[in-house]
Amino acid sequence: MYFRSLKYFIAVFEELSFSAASKRCFVAQPSISAAVQQLEEDLGCQLFIRHSKGVTPTPEGKTLYPRACRVLAEVGDIRQLFHERPPQIPLRLALMPFLSGDRVSFIVKELIELVPGLDLTVVDLNAAADARIISTTQRTPDEAFHKLWVDQYVVALPPNHPLAALEQIPLEAIDGAAFVSRKPCDIDSAWRFAISERGLQLDIRATVQNEEYALDLVAAGLGVSVVPSHSTNRRSDITVRRVANLELERVVGLAYDKQKPLAPELLKAVQNAQRRFRH
Repeated sequence: MYFRSLKYFIAVFEELSFSAASKRCFVAQPSISAAVQQLEEDLGCQLFIRHSKGVTPTPEGKTLYPRACRVLAEVGDIRQLFHERPPQIPLRLALMPFLSGDRVSFIVKELIELVPGLDLTVVDLNAAADARIISTTQRTPDEAFHKLWVDQYVVALPPNHPLAALEQIPLEAIDGAAFVSRKPCDIDSAWRFAISERGLQLDIRATVQNEEYALDLVAAGLGVSVVPSHSTNRRSDITVRRVANLELERVVGLAYDKQKPLAPELLKAVQNAQRRFRH
């Protein structure tokens, strides 16, 4: 059964004439007759009674008509759906390691929902990308930067550490403590300055490259560390405390080449994320 046969059947049904249907469909009358005859053979029933003044639909023809209309309408919807597909918008988004999974997921969801046709690929920070979610310390001079959220730095301790009994930890209480350091670290200069200014010493037991390794060593009891608060959200094997007399933070945002502005829809998703993360 062909969709064209259904189209010709509907024309004959509505015009009550093969000749009128041929004019309406801009095809020769024999083509209309052959298509309807083939349809009747496929269905095993007569659809029209032919007579000198035209045709009269049979009960089977009357049963087929609304169904044929629905089928052709659905076919039209399918064609329109694919003809009106939005153009593909490729976006390679690079992420710095160990960002807040909840916040990154929200941003990705906003991008997909607000940008029809978005072809999103998430890549590592060192891969080629159209945009990057990074801290301000990783931004290059030729990049525009939209602030998304602020990570406050906290002290991560083993659950049984003596300092875990305090609600907030004075910086001086860390003097001489076993410490897990990180490099690179967004607040390394500010942290070292604060320690040096107070004449404090840290017993550095290990230096690692990222928050995950640092938190694993803290959980194992090797020492304490200073890490972004959002990196600790899903850790139940450590204790987190704020530093009582020192504010350390990193600003995380979306960066992209100033010479290659992002589409307005992409920036709208960024603005939605900014409003969400303010609260």
